[in-house]
Amino acid sequence: MPQQLKTCRRVIEDDEFYTMYKDVVRELHKYDFRGKKIICPCDTKESNIYKYLKDCYYDVRYSNKDWRSVDYSKYDIVITNPPFSQVREFIRFLVDKDIKFIIIVSDALRWSIRKQKLSFGGGRIYCGKDAQNFTRPDGSIRPVHCGWISNIPDDWGENKLICGE
Repeated sequence: MPQQLKTCRRVIEDDEFYTMYKDVVRELHKYDFRGKKIICPCDTKESNIYKYLKDCYYDVRYSNKDWRSVDYSKYDIVITNPPFSQVREFIRFLVDKDIKFIIIVSDALRWSIRKQKLSFGGGRIYCGKDAQNFTRPDGSIRPVHCGWISNIPDDWGENKLICGE
């Protein structure tokens, strides 16, 4: 098997990184989701994103199926940590469908958006807090340079516009 295919398979098989609760709180406390229906399409009931939103008594659902098969018309906003191997496809899907979102992406992707090396239809993208450590399925903690992005401004005005007018 060529090296490129081995590397690609390793990356896809190694795509499980769980957001730490403290990082969820640091970003999501800046938004008021009262009256909004939220879907976490890449999460389970064990997800810290889902747990935080439930702890705050928001109307939130998770999905145990592929994010492509969710009926997004039933929800007002998507909040999730998508698989990094599918994140560009996921963002394009959300932007094309005009779905409001708050998601975690790599710092490299945020940089590409900020420097206009990557565009998702010209809409506004805001840069939120960093998320530097993630929990792995085996319980270990792994540093990964990532952060939140959204296509809606936070209620506190802290997130910086990195793309759009």
